[in-house]
This record gives sequence, structure tokens and C-alpha cells, in this order.
Amino acid sequence: MKRPPRGQHYTEEQLKVQHLKPTLRQLSGYLLQKRWPLAAVFGFTVVTTVVSIIGTRLNGLIIDRYIRTDRLKLLAMVCLLMVGMYVVASGFNWLQSHFMVNIAQETSTRIRQDVFTRMQRLPLSYFDQHPSGDLMSRLTNDVDNINTALMETFIQLFTGVISVVGMLIAMLVLSPALTLVVLLASTGTYFLSRQIAKFTQTAFRQQQAELGQLNSEIEETLSGKKTIQLFEQADQVLTDFRATNQRYVHHAYQAQVFSGALGPLNNMLNNLAYALITVLGALAILHGYQGITVGIMFAFLIYMRDFTGPIRNMLDLINTLQVSIVSAERVFAVINAPAEQDAPHVVMPTLTGTIALQHVTFGYQPEHPILHDISLTAKPGEMVAIVGPTGAGKTTTINLLTKLYPLTAGTILIDGHPIDQLDRYALRRQIAIVQQEPFLFSGTIQANIRLGRLDASEADIVAAAKAANAHDFIMQLPAGYQTQLSDRQQSLSQGQRQLISIARAFLAQTPILILDEATSAIDTKTEMVIQQAMDQLMQQKTSFVIAHRLSTIQKADQIIVIDQGRIVERGTHAHLLAQKGLYWRLYRSQFQGKDV
Repeated sequence: MKRPPRGQHYTEEQLKVQHLKPTLRQLSGYLLQKRWPLAAVFGFTVVTTVVSIIGTRLNGLIIDRYIRTDRLKLLAMVCLLMVGMYVVASGFNWLQSHFMVNIAQETSTRIRQDVFTRMQRLPLSYFDQHPSGDLMSRLTNDVDNINTALMETFIQLFTGVISVVGMLIAMLVLSPALTLVVLLASTGTYFLSRQIAKFTQTAFRQQQAELGQLNSEIEETLSGKKTIQLFEQADQVLTDFRATNQRYVHHAYQAQVFSGALGPLNNMLNNLAYALITVLGALAILHGYQGITVGIMFAFLIYMRDFTGPIRNMLDLINTLQVSIVSAERVFAVINAPAEQDAPHVVMPTLTGTIALQHVTFGYQPEHPILHDISLTAKPGEMVAIVGPTGAGKTTTINLLTKLYPLTAGTILIDGHPIDQLDRYALRRQIAIVQQEPFLFSGTIQANIRLGRLDASEADIVAAAKAANAHDFIMQLPAGYQTQLSDRQQSLSQGQRQLISIARAFLAQTPILILDEATSAIDTKTEMVIQQAMDQLMQQKTSFVIAHRLSTIQKADQIIVIDQGRIVERGTHAHLLAQKGLYWRLYRSQFQGKDV
């Protein structure tokens, strides 16, 4: 697996927010799938805002008309009306929060599902370029950040905008002149906050990037714990982790310092604005300007508080908002990544297994090919072995047969059909693979074998296990086929895991079989058991065998010898030994201990 080198830093261009509008547009698309609940939230917010405006105005009227009069009954009625209005507003506030939590949870669930679904459709090359820990961070941490933003930040922004508009209208009705002063002060606060936001964006992007790197190192360390202990690399791993952790803390600190400066600055500006409005209001009352009274001034100051308060809250939310925007960018980068694509008019006939590679050239980066002009033909029932030194290109050649990577040049024909005209998923269902390191999922042994053919009956699974010489050891387990396997399958030996993998291939009943160094990590006794199973498995199939132990391929119909990405020899075992070339040297190095 390729991953960014530890200590990698990101350029300003990489960290620059280039997709803000598309990100917000895509996030809005998810939210609009809940348009009716959103409409309800909008309605609840409007009601609570209107109630707040009316209640504040009633307070002003009480000050002006009822405090120094004997109209106590009217005063009591107005007070009761206000109490009733505030009770109703509280109820709508609760409904608003309830609906918003539901919207946030369902939206984040849908986003997480879409990310995971897209990951199942991405080409293998995508995972070569992105560390698994970083992808896990996007699927968990980043989606959680979006969920938090929707539940906390979005509802405050949503209600804040409505409140600001409502209070602005109310202030304009009472005093346009004083409202202009408030707007000037708020405009200054906005531009100051915008400048600070420019500094925080890069810091938050770097923070999330380092968090993904941190997750990658944790995942790699846990996966390779045994190797780390065997090679006494714990100190080095700890040093690398400490460096990454320090970079994460550094960028997180920068982001928090910039965003944390907003609160004190906003409070200072708002307090100055309050003082200014109070002085101007007092002068207006003394001189009878625009009919401003004590009650009107009281209501105006409350409106001003309810106008600047949401603005201050929204600016204070830049911290969470910045993180959520960066997280949304990272999440949508996965969702928008190009999935594996087939040609517009793909076909998928029932294959017999005739395969031809014609002048195939391939490179993970097209400008750097690692396979050069590979040509070979395999017919149904034939066994084709591919051998060569480590890194020669054996596994890469086989990977091309399953459309895991697109060809750089040349073509592959399967039963005469160009591979790019075949449906990749249907093609893979007609190819069974036994890998050097078999992967078994958490679950029962029966479920793992059934992966070969999901509609297989229990009798089919048992028959496949018997054919793979796996039935006997499975039945010796306490729960037999219902034995639960952990994610690491520590309860099974390497050979037992390999036999389950072979049973899976038996069950698949495919015309094409690929054995990728299936016995290279097995002891000699277990190898004999596995080899017997594989010999039976290969009958009447087009079989490709990547071999490390050359004793397993002596019966191959043809042996392809690859070195540095090129075919250097081909023929039968006896023919290649007679040539005394690379294959002969590889063979003698294994059986006579001579250097290659």
C-alpha cells in the first residue's frame, strides 16, 4: 500500500479552499432531500421570531402606557398575553430542535452510506494513492464533523439569519437612523471576521489532513504490530507518531487561536455599539427626536441585542463551520471520485476461458510502464505458470485479467472479446482467485466459503470444503462450519486459512482460476495437502499460477518467465531447463542451493 511519507507537508495551493461553492451546493443537495422537515423548521423559526418581536414591543408599550397609570387590568391582560406567547414560542423552539436533530442524523447517515458505497466502486488505483487510515478518517471523523455542524451550527445559522432579518425590520420600524448606526457597526464586525476566517481555513485543512495521517499511522501500527515487535521498531514508530501528533497539535492550535480571537473582538465591538446607541437614544429622547420614547428605546435595545446576538453567535461558530466545510470537502472528494467505468455497450457472454494478451504494456503511472509488450495465450483446461524474480511484474500481469487496472497499451481478449468491452463485475464473477495471503471476513467459516457463490446450499459448501481437503479440520473445531472467525483469524493456521480460500474457489465453479503464490508461505507437509486440492481445482479450467516454489508448476502446459516487466522465456518445464536460462538458474537455486 502506498501512503504519503511521514512528515509530509502540504503546499498552500493544496490547502487553498478551491471547492467552497460546489461543496456547499452538494451539501445543500443532501439537505433538500429533507425539504419538508426543513420547511417545518423554517416555519417554527418564523413563528418564534415574530413572537419575540411582538413580545418586545409589548414590553415597550407597558413602559410607555401602563407603568404610571391605574389601568392594572389591561396591564395584567398584556402580561398574560406575553406569557402565553412565550410558552408557545418555547414549544416551537423544542419542535425546531427535534426536527433539526432528525434532519442532521438522517443526512449524515446518508452521506456516510454514500461514501461507503462509492468506496466499493472505486478502482484499486484509488486505494493505492490514499492511505486506508485517511479514508477511515473521512468515513468517521469527517462525517461526524458534518453531523455536529448540522445539529449545532446549521440550526443556529438558519435561525440566526431569520432572527436577524426579523429584528432588522423591527428596528427600521422604530428608528431608521439608529438602525443605520447598528448596521455600520455590524458591517465592521463582519469584515473583520472575514479576514480572520482566511487565516483559519488553511489551518483547519492542515489539521484535518494531519488527522488523516495520524489515523493512517495508527491503523498501520495496529496491523503490523507483530512485525514491529519482531524487528524492534517500537521506538522508531513512537518517534514517527510523536512527530505527526505534534504537527496535528500545532495546526489545531493555530486554527483555535485564530478562530478564538473572534469572540473577544465581537464582544468589544458589540459593547461599543450598545454604548453608542444608548447615548444617541438618550439624546433623542431628551430632544424628542422622531418621537422616540423610553419604551421605544427599551424595545430598540432588545431588538439590537437580538440582532447582534445571532450575528455574534454565527461568527463564533466559524470554528465549527470551518472544520465542517473542510470535512465536507474531504468527504465529497471520495463521493465524487470517478468510479470504475465500463464501456457504454458492454457484453458478458458465458466464458469458456480462452485468454490472449496481445502486446500489453502497463504502468500504474502511464508515463512509467512496468510491463512491456506482454503477449501470451491460454486455452481452456490449460495451466499457465508465471515465474520470475521478486518485482518482475508477475502479480501485475494477473491483476490486468480482472480489470483492476486499465491497460496502457495493447489488448486482452477473453473468448475473443476485448476485455474493455466486458462488464467488469460479471467478468470477476467468472474468475476465482486464491491469494498468497487469503483474506477471511469476520463471521462463520460457512459464510466465508459461501462468498464463492452466495446462493450455494449447505450441502454445496460441505462438498466444496471436502474437495479442498478442508472438511476434516473444520469438523474438528468446536462449532464446525459455524465457528466464528475474528478479524485476524488467529485461531486458524496459515494453511487452514488457505484451504478455506480454496474451498471458496471450488464453490465458485468458474471457468478461469488464478493462484497467486498460494503455497509460498506454507510448510512442506501442508503444501502437499493444498497442492492436491489445487490440482483437483484446476481440472478443466484455464488456470494461471504465479509460482514461487517451482516444484508446484512442473506439470504446467506452459511456463512464462518474466524479468523486469518483459517475457524473457516461455515453454514447458523440460524445455526451459534445457535452455539453461533464467528459469534454469531459478530452479537450481531452489533445489541445489546455488546462487542465481
